[in-house]
Amino acid sequence: MKFGEPTARQTAAIVQAMAAVVSAAGHIPPEPIELDSIAAVQRHLLGQGEPIACAPGPLPERLEIDLETPELRRTTVRILAMLPVIDGKILPEKVRVVEDAAARLGVVDFGVVMLGRLARDRDCRVAFGLMMLGLTRRYLAHYQSLSGKAGARDWAYVLWSVTPWLPGLRRILRLDELLARYRGLAALPRETLGHAVHRYYAEKGFPMPGAPKSIPEGWARHEVYHVLSNYNTNLVGELLLAGFIAGNTEQLCLEVVLPALVHLQAGKKFVPGPVAEGKLRPDDFFRAVARGMAMNVDLLAGWRLWEVADRDLAELRANYNVPPLREDEHARLAAENALLA
Repeated sequence: MKFGEPTARQTAAIVQAMAAVVSAAGHIPPEPIELDSIAAVQRHLLGQGEPIACAPGPLPERLEIDLETPELRRTTVRILAMLPVIDGKILPEKVRVVEDAAARLGVVDFGVVMLGRLARDRDCRVAFGLMMLGLTRRYLAHYQSLSGKAGARDWAYVLWSVTPWLPGLRRILRLDELLARYRGLAALPRETLGHAVHRYYAEKGFPMPGAPKSIPEGWARHEVYHVLSNYNTNLVGELLLAGFIAGNTEQLCLEVVLPALVHLQAGKKFVPGPVAEGKLRPDDFFRAVARGMAMNVDLLAGWRLWEVADRDLAELRANYNVPPLREDEHARLAAENALLA
């Protein structure tokens, strides 16, 4: 997800579009946390040292004229789609503004469809079916698969995860070899990415790919994201990581971040996982999105651990352009146990 370098006119249009969402086109007073979020987006994603004041009202009349590039339009819609969840209510009136903006900008995104269904189903009854249909297909193609297209092997791994006793399936998937390869990361020098990934699995007690009850190897990129970003696996850290991944990838931006926001900010059950309310800290969250956006490598677009496992982790972060945590940021997140180290 990239904004590029929007002009002053484009920045003003984006800010007004955000204000339109949180105010339901001027019909609902924005919550303080929503205004804080708009200011954080301006600081961290739009490069505004002094945020523009938020004026509740409708979408800008010239929205589709001012935002002329596909990249700028797509990223704007994705940021807009995060906003209706921030007050914890997911109101249809606010989601409708996001849908209107997407229609006017010609942006088609499964995340916007998902958001609309959540907003109009107050008990989230549709969530399981939604996950099993659209989300599962997209996760298989872009998260589990390393090629961007789910193949027979990816579906076989799903089968193994629910029927590990099926004769011969472990051998067909070559899971013993895969597990041995991950265990072998421990032999790499301590400062390498590979050793850090192994240490992460060992310290967290998560099963490595190939082990019983493990996740598919493609999903292990989620753990690599943890290591690269330094965000921890507690609830605050997972929400920050979702923002980081959303900023990094074009493949599953909203599919990753919306479930996290729904679970950990709105406190609504959507997909399997823990539920809590009010875990969002706007400045830290959108800073995490900005850190992911700054990266020059999309881990969900053909990236392979084995090509860089022996590289120095600090050097790799610099090469991938992962912004380091600021001293005050590090201290604040460490106090919440939201950092790995």
